[in-house]
Amino acid sequence: MANSLQHAVHEHALILRELSENCRTHCYLCKQCFHGPTYCCLDCDVFLDKMCAFRELPLQIRHPSHPEHPINFDSTDCRYYCRGCKFNLSASAIDAVMTLPPEDKHKVVEDDAQHFAHEHPLSAFCLTTQSSSICRACRQHMAGSVYGCRQCMFLLHESCAKLPRKMHHPFHHQHPLTLVADFAVDFGDCYDCRVCSHRSRFMYRCDECRLNHCIKCIVSTLPPEGQEMEDSTQLEFFFHEHKLRPLCVEMENSILCQVCQLKISGEVYCCFDCIFFLHKACSVDLPQEVKHYLHKEHPLILRAAAPYNEGIFQCTSCTSGYNGMTFNCESCKFDLDPQCALQTLSAVTGGALPEIQHFSHPHPLTLVYSNEDPNAIDCDACHEPSCGLAYSCRECTFKFMLHKPCAELAQELEHQFHPPHPLILLSRAPAEYFYCNACHKKSEGFTFYCAECEFYLDLECVFRKPTLKHERHEHSLAYFPKNYRLGNLHCNSCGKGCNRDLYRCVSCNFNLHHDCVPLPRSIDHECHPYHPLILYDNFIDGRPECQYCDKCEEIRNPDHGVYRCAECWYTTHIECVIPTVEPEGPKPSENPSLDELDKEIARLETKIEVLERNLKAAKGKLEELSEKRGFEYINGP
Repeated sequence: MANSLQHAVHEHALILRELSENCRTHCYLCKQCFHGPTYCCLDCDVFLDKMCAFRELPLQIRHPSHPEHPINFDSTDCRYYCRGCKFNLSASAIDAVMTLPPEDKHKVVEDDAQHFAHEHPLSAFCLTTQSSSICRACRQHMAGSVYGCRQCMFLLHESCAKLPRKMHHPFHHQHPLTLVADFAVDFGDCYDCRVCSHRSRFMYRCDECRLNHCIKCIVSTLPPEGQEMEDSTQLEFFFHEHKLRPLCVEMENSILCQVCQLKISGEVYCCFDCIFFLHKACSVDLPQEVKHYLHKEHPLILRAAAPYNEGIFQCTSCTSGYNGMTFNCESCKFDLDPQCALQTLSAVTGGALPEIQHFSHPHPLTLVYSNEDPNAIDCDACHEPSCGLAYSCRECTFKFMLHKPCAELAQELEHQFHPPHPLILLSRAPAEYFYCNACHKKSEGFTFYCAECEFYLDLECVFRKPTLKHERHEHSLAYFPKNYRLGNLHCNSCGKGCNRDLYRCVSCNFNLHHDCVPLPRSIDHECHPYHPLILYDNFIDGRPECQYCDKCEEIRNPDHGVYRCAECWYTTHIECVIPTVEPEGPKPSENPSLDELDKEIARLETKIEVLERNLKAAKGKLEELSEKRGFEYINGP
């Protein structure tokens, strides 16, 4: 692959880089998420996967969706448009090209079919890569064999287009189900699936009973044709009136397990008559009665539904509303959904304390389990949603919550990012916010702090561990994902900004791009044929301002890596022996020393900015404490 290329989607040259599997981004052209080889312009945040980088997109096409005029490629949003008609093809440029009819219709005979859901015939063709368009039936992205109307950009997967118009299904064995579609109504007026409650315009419907079933639920739960069930393979569940039959679910769907409330997949047990599903793992060793620390007065009985409010209850642990199985105390109207009950009990069995006293809150905190809920309150330590095991204050009506790992943090910590001194855990920074010295991001909540060095570490970076040992540096390096504030740091190998895919030693401010990591330890080069050149982290011979590259004879930054001959001290820039292609854009100044000074000034400005903001925050806290002390001195505590 070439080191750089010029592509129609962007004005600057795109440089070949390698994104690690930790760093996933979206292709500017096809909009799909990817990692690995990419051609990119880091200054403009434009990335192309290797397939799109070598696509030849015509600057003008004639598309069936706009037969009146040719439409032109617009690089600003990667779509085709007709300026005269103000027509903009809604599909991406790749989708537009992939849905063009064949140029020679005599060589390619398309299989046309009339589908009941669309007024025009649909042509069978193949999309060679995953499309950003979605199937009108199952709402999944398109790829492979499809049926579509190029004029209307109406696309269906081949499997969705060939679904039988009528079928018999165990969900509704009384009558056959008919596949219907209605695109004339608003989405809010679409059909509700009887099984998963999701809305769709494609449904299998029984008009006589006025019941709807979405395609995903129907297709994913079809039993193998002709399979006879033996009694020995069926499961008797203690409070369900029917035996449950085993089923292997391989397709994606939105049906929930009655115990864990997660989507079913793999081996499950089901009752089609009642639309009752259990993961195989959830059906094993499920207790019928538990003694739980959240309700010590009475044992909790597992019931199919709460014995009041028409089966609707609010879980005491996660406070979410349910209408399914519950561990219930009928006399106290106390309920726990099965997942909360089992998760919290297993944590206590593993040695965790159900109740703790945390220094950041005046009341005791109780161990609870919080399901994934977009309306859940945030953890007061890390300000992330409180999903999973957490400690909550029941006296404050669950307004204070700490993730279990956040609540169990040590109050004093020795961390690799700040080896000179231990860090003290603060429940609040000196002001409302602080800037983390590791990732430079603005943060709120708990922080580990060194007062002597004015060093702050947010909780995300506390859990970040150095995992990469590189021969160019004495300490292991930690991975940091994309963060625009890290763009002011510079890679110690290539000298460029570190706005993406960075390995970093915080205490030494040593930084490496992911694709600068695998530089060869030694190299033979024609510029110095006598001895191999060895890779060094840095090298200073004499005064720091008088460091030169022996190949290009220009001043080099002594803090950047070099290739050097260990025998005769021949020293070069890394890029002089492993050349890189610079993107088009602002031209560097004619004075290399000024370029180096600009980089050093930018680095120091960033450091000063972080220190000034942290100092301002500390002054604000100092004034607040001084006012509080004066008030208590006059009025008493």
